[in-house]
Amino acid sequence: MTASPAAPPSSPPAARLIGHWLAGLDRGGIPEEVATVGRGCIIDTLGVALAGADAARMAREEALDIYAPGPCTLLGGGRLCAEGAAFANTAAAHALDFDDNCYAGFVHGSAVVVPTALAAVEAAGGTGADLLTAVVAGSEAEYALAIALGNGVYEAGWWTTALFGTVGAAAAAAKALRLDGDRAADTIAFALCGAGGLRACFGTSAKPLLAAQAAANGLRAARLAMRGGAVPHGVVEDPRGFARLVAQGRFDITALDALGRRWHLLDPGIDTKAYPVCLSSHAAADAVRDLMAEHRLDPSDIVAVRCVVPPVVAANLTYDRPATPGEARFSLPFAVACVMLHGDLTLDHLSGPTLSDPRLRAAMERVSLRSDPGWNADPDRARLAPEGADVTVETRTGQSVRRFCASARGTVARPLSMEAHTTKFLACAGRAIGPTAAQRLHRRLSAIDALPGLDGLLDGGAD
Repeated sequence: MTASPAAPPSSPPAARLIGHWLAGLDRGGIPEEVATVGRGCIIDTLGVALAGADAARMAREEALDIYAPGPCTLLGGGRLCAEGAAFANTAAAHALDFDDNCYAGFVHGSAVVVPTALAAVEAAGGTGADLLTAVVAGSEAEYALAIALGNGVYEAGWWTTALFGTVGAAAAAAKALRLDGDRAADTIAFALCGAGGLRACFGTSAKPLLAAQAAANGLRAARLAMRGGAVPHGVVEDPRGFARLVAQGRFDITALDALGRRWHLLDPGIDTKAYPVCLSSHAAADAVRDLMAEHRLDPSDIVAVRCVVPPVVAANLTYDRPATPGEARFSLPFAVACVMLHGDLTLDHLSGPTLSDPRLRAAMERVSLRSDPGWNADPDRARLAPEGADVTVETRTGQSVRRFCASARGTVARPLSMEAHTTKFLACAGRAIGPTAAQRLHRRLSAIDALPGLDGLLDGGAD
């Protein structure tokens, strides 16, 4: 990769650009179409976090052990200081791998930003509009920096959800705590100095815990910035700094100059998951489901499913024969076999009984994955199908049918309907708080701008 100049000599440091943009952003400066996407991120993330609270029990117990009590909601019951709530609730939001994605950095942005913003706004005694503003602020700051540094960061093995998520959390907290431009810049710089995360964590419980750590570290950076101290605003551009160490020197300052003009919540936009597994497996699963419906195939009719995928998909889906639900979330044979047998892939399928089902194990044996090293040679295919799949299904009668799926359902190219969004939220939240409380919470989150405060928001209280 060719390194590009860090920034023109006259350009302010990246941390300062972000910090002063954050300080100047208010709810009135957010276009309504951007606010609509941000509202959707809040709804989807809190739904999957409620569903994931039990799976993230270890993070919750750790938070209760080490963090002080405070005013901030802890999913599963209780209240903690902002940092503790952000830590535990982010782990819950990412525990099931059902949270949204963004191709600006290949990150799970909302899983870190939304719980951090919620905790910081609760700590500050803010409103629903403050929460929405903090979520948009954190998302945009994170995605802009990710674009400035390029997707080579992810390809090199960094887990960008934790790496850039620290910045998203820091930005959301700085906005919620109403820091001025210099203190917000301090927040971003301090967060970047300690950011990290490796993709080696995939398929293990370390993954949601690293996201949780990013949330807590970002919020702590904002609180430390409020206390003052010397912070290196040039941490991105420094020869020993962020761009050189994680992006081989690539850094395009224009991505930060565009904050507030280019809204990343719209472009590249947010992918909302239809299946609770790594997005890299969704296109292949969709292709198989569509082929079976179109050709009226029964699972017993299929002798082989051959999936050709881009290198990033093969690199993410490393468990051919998963033994645990965590591994199954990063297994293309599991996703395809589950859809083949059950017509869908839901949270209920991520279980020991499903994984041990002999029919599923036999179906997985019929699924193969092959990485195409030339996938990205075609710029249009690389752009339009970054996690696509070219799937061929062979039947017992000798029939061979093929489907190229560039984008899975739920991605920006094939967005879920509003009804499907609502159904997903109610199914997820209903697992934790029951259907009536889930419907009530959905109504309140849909009108987040009108809430004068967040007290009792997630406690199942009345409208």
